[in-house]
Amino acid sequence: MKELYEPVRGFRDYVPPESEVISWICSVFREVAESFGYREIKTPIVESFRLFAMKSGEEIRESMYVFKDKGGREVALRPELTPSVVRVYLRELRAWPKPVRLFYIGDVFRYDEPQLGRYRGFTQAGVEILGADDLNYDVELIEILEEFYDRIALKERIYKVNNVAIFRDLAIRSNLDESSVERLLHLLDKGLFNEAAELFEARGAVRGARIVREVARYRGANDVQPLVSILESEGVYSDFRMHIDSIVKYIDFAKSIGARVILDPAFARGIAYYTGIIFEVAAPPLSISIAGGGRYDNLTAVYGGEELPSTGFAVGVERTMLALSSQGQGPSLPRRRRVLLLLLVKDPPVFAEISSIARDIRRKGVVVQIEMLSAAHRLGRWLEYASKEGFNYAVIVGKRELERRVVLVRDMERWEQHEVSIDRLAEFLVG
Repeated sequence: MKELYEPVRGFRDYVPPESEVISWICSVFREVAESFGYREIKTPIVESFRLFAMKSGEEIRESMYVFKDKGGREVALRPELTPSVVRVYLRELRAWPKPVRLFYIGDVFRYDEPQLGRYRGFTQAGVEILGADDLNYDVELIEILEEFYDRIALKERIYKVNNVAIFRDLAIRSNLDESSVERLLHLLDKGLFNEAAELFEARGAVRGARIVREVARYRGANDVQPLVSILESEGVYSDFRMHIDSIVKYIDFAKSIGARVILDPAFARGIAYYTGIIFEVAAPPLSISIAGGGRYDNLTAVYGGEELPSTGFAVGVERTMLALSSQGQGPSLPRRRRVLLLLLVKDPPVFAEISSIARDIRRKGVVVQIEMLSAAHRLGRWLEYASKEGFNYAVIVGKRELERRVVLVRDMERWEQHEVSIDRLAEFLVG
C-alpha cells in the first residue's frame, strides 16, 4: 500500500512551510497586479484540446494531458493560460474599453520529463494586456515584475530579451510557410541553430541561413551591434531597422526603471504565438528561467476574431520559491500573533462564552486555536506543544479561574505568566 502514499510521477505535495510560501507569493502577486489596474480572471482547468492545437499544431499533444470526456469530446488539462484568456475575451470581453488588463493565478499541466524546477503540475501567475499596441505596454510588464520581485525580496534577477519579429520577418522574406516559421522558433528556442538554418536552405534561402548561423555566433552577446553588422553585411539592415529600433528603445526604458536587461540576439521562445518583443527572467544561481513572456499580436485572429495587439507574461510560482531559496532569501512571511486557548472545562455554556471571545480576537487578526482538555490530559504536554508550534501565548481556562472570572495567560516568548480578567482578554492579546 505504500505506493498509494506517493503522488503521481511529475507531481508534488507541498506542506508547510513550502505551501505557505507558495500562497504568500501568489498573494503578493495579486496585490501587485491589482495595484497596476489589472482585474482577476479565472478559467477552467479543462479546455478543448483544439484551443491549443489550432495555434501550436497536433505535435503539442505529446506534451499535454489530452483525453476524451464522457461525451466523447477531446479535452485537455491546460498547459498555460494565455489561450484561455483570449478565448474568454472573444466570448465575453470584446466590448470592454481597450486596453483590457487581466491577471490570473492558476494550476497548469504539462507532460514533460520531471527535473529540477520542472513538474507536470505547477502554478502560474501572469498578466495579459489585450488591445495594447504601443511599446509602453511591453515596458509595463517589466515594471510589474520589478515591483513584484522587490516585494518578495528576490535580489538577483536578469531579463534576457530579444525581438522575435526579426526572425519572423526573415522567415517571411525567405518564403517559409507558417508551419516552418513555428518550427524555426522551436529550433531556435532549443539552440539548434544549424537545423534552423537548414529550414532556410530547404527553401533555397541561402541568405537567411547565413544570417541565422551568424546570429548564433553572438548568442548572449548583450550587444545589438553584431546583429546590425550581420544585417548590414547582407544588405538587408533597412528591412529590419524598425525591429532593431524597437528592441533598443525597449531596453532603454527597462534600464531606466532599474531593471537589469541583457540582449541576446539569438534568443527565441518556443511558444509559437509570439510576434515581437520577448523576455525571460533568470535568478542566479538558479539555472532555469522563473518567468517569461512577450508580445503576441495575432492570437485572436487565429481563433476567428479580429487582430488584437496584446502582450503578457507568466511567472512560475514554484520556480520563484526555488529562486528565493537558492539566493538564501528566506521569505519574510507575514506573521500573525498566535494563541493556543486551553479550555479545561467541558461545559457548553462555558464553551459558548470562550468561543465568543475567541471569535472577537480572530476578527482582530489574531490566530486562536482552541483545545478542550479532559482531566487525563497533561497541561505540560500542551505547553510544550505551544512552544514547538510557535504560539505567542497559551491561555489556560480552568474551573477555579472561571469562578473568579479570570484566565491564566502564559507568554511563550518571555516565559511569563499573567492573570487576566476574562473581560479584558481580547484587549490583552490583541495589544
